[in-house]
Amino acid sequence: MPKKNEFLDNKTYTFTYYPGDSLLHKLNPLSKLVFLLLLTILIFFIRSLILFAVITLSIILIALASGISLRNLAKKLRFIIIVMIFSVFLNIFFNAIPQEQEQVLFYLFGVQFLPIRRLAVYYAMKAFLIVITLFTSSIIYTNTTLMKDFAYSLMSLNIPYKFSFDFMVGIRYLPLIEKEAKTIALAQKARGFGREKVNSIKKAYNFVMERLISTLVSILRKGHITSISMENRCFGIYKTRTNLTKVPFKKKDYGFIIFCILLFSFISLYIFRIIPLPTFPSLYNIFKNLF
Repeated sequence: MPKKNEFLDNKTYTFTYYPGDSLLHKLNPLSKLVFLLLLTILIFFIRSLILFAVITLSIILIALASGISLRNLAKKLRFIIIVMIFSVFLNIFFNAIPQEQEQVLFYLFGVQFLPIRRLAVYYAMKAFLIVITLFTSSIIYTNTTLMKDFAYSLMSLNIPYKFSFDFMVGIRYLPLIEKEAKTIALAQKARGFGREKVNSIKKAYNFVMERLISTLVSILRKGHITSISMENRCFGIYKTRTNLTKVPFKKKDYGFIIFCILLFSFISLYIFRIIPLPTFPSLYNIFKNLF
């Protein structure tokens, strides 16, 4: 059996729905949205990097359980991981507000003007984990949720259908932009202007600009066509509308929301030390004991 072209496989797109039979595929979009909101609020109160790493690992395991393979997840996270690793090094080496009382872990290469400070490492690692956690949770949501179901769910909350449709179109354009960029990349390669031909700064600049401009023009053209289609169908002429499809709340949705609230409440009580449980050790203490 011939191997499927990865450019034609929806699983390779970062923010696109892919059918599946996992629990997250069967949940109401609003119940999964509650999980995302609770997660977003929680991560900004976490101070322990070890606890943060445990939560990030848990989100990755949830992604694997939802039908996203480890290989596809790595491809989806590849770009953001590279950017964040670069950002971590910049934050560590170029601390914006160095203070004399800050604890210096060590000096890079033994040079006095290259100190690696404790707070710089802490905030750089925390920013890295925040971005990876939020980005992975967004991938889980978009890969397990049909955007039309999400729009219908918003309408069930008495949100005007114009705003629901606009929000749905905005999210649906994310995988479309990625798809158009890949199509343009194949077209450039077919004309003999692929990445392997880039051997100078000028050619690299022309290569990037041509791809960006081509992608932007294509997306603007599709957006214009969409707006014309909406006008031809008199979209928005009525204040309310009926829907053929309904996305009801089921018992498992209520159970999932209750479970999320209990779980995040427990973690919050643990973070604020209301629950007397042992705390996670500090990475700085581990570093001192080892070195």
